[in-house]
Amino acid sequence: ARQVEDVMFAYSTVAPVIAKFNTQAPALKMFFPHDEKVATFSGDVQSVADMERFVKSYRHPLVIPFDGDTAPEIFGDGRPILLLFRDKDDKGKAAEEQFRKAAPGFGRKLLVSIAGSSEPMDQRLMDYVSVEPEELPTVRLLTNPMASMTKYRLQGGGDITEASVAEFVKDFEDGKLEPHMKSEQPPASQQGPVFVLVGSTFQKVVEDPAKDVLVEFYAPWCGHCKKLEPVYKEVAKKLESVGTIIIAKIDATANDVEGVDIEGFPTIKLWRASNKDEPLDYDGDRDVDGFLTWLEDKVAHPFSRLEVARAEL
Repeated sequence: ARQVEDVMFAYSTVAPVIAKFNTQAPALKMFFPHDEKVATFSGDVQSVADMERFVKSYRHPLVIPFDGDTAPEIFGDGRPILLLFRDKDDKGKAAEEQFRKAAPGFGRKLLVSIAGSSEPMDQRLMDYVSVEPEELPTVRLLTNPMASMTKYRLQGGGDITEASVAEFVKDFEDGKLEPHMKSEQPPASQQGPVFVLVGSTFQKVVEDPAKDVLVEFYAPWCGHCKKLEPVYKEVAKKLESVGTIIIAKIDATANDVEGVDIEGFPTIKLWRASNKDEPLDYDGDRDVDGFLTWLEDKVAHPFSRLEVARAEL
């Protein structure tokens, strides 16, 4: 009850009350004004976590509209999120009708929501989960949206139907789906000392066991990123003679990278040649000397600042 303040909790030990609801103690039932109207708890009545999950899964309608009020609830729920993005045109209305028909079949194992494209909150959500306006109507399924989010996209260029949405969710539950990863086209050639990564080239470059790879995740509109750019470029230039280090960058607004949590811009991480599973967050000074000192201490393949200086002569 303390965890879910907008739900009224009550209990009874009176036999006629228990009989009225056609149950046997101990039992937990939840009554609500939407959809099923009533649900019976089938988990462990001694488990607070089980009961909390049960209450949270039924406290909202089967399909929740996405807006500024519901966004914290949707992203904080903990279940995978199934989202329909649609405009309020004929095609969008038809997709919504089919989407709503599919929702009861998921047994509330997913949180199901519908978003538009015209409101600022809708547009922020579209940016966050990599949806382009020309894709609408389209369906996404998200896991871990508050951490290292993984996104799945309902494929196919045809109409969204009850059957296609149901099959999409079943494939997700069966582990058959591949994450949907946004990627720019790789550059035709690398210009300058900083290696430009895109979503489709990220893993191959970063996971090279022969290289220590420093990556800046930036946003083109970010003032801090623009301020860092000449410093970062100078660091890359100074280390061009060190064959075991790659200084790279990636536009995190245009490319997705699976398993990397970006909480702000710029985010800078080092994938060491000796341990690709645990990248280090850069926490040194953001000047040339700070980067070189930090890298000299952290990389798997040692390099000498003196040798770097001599190579510049």
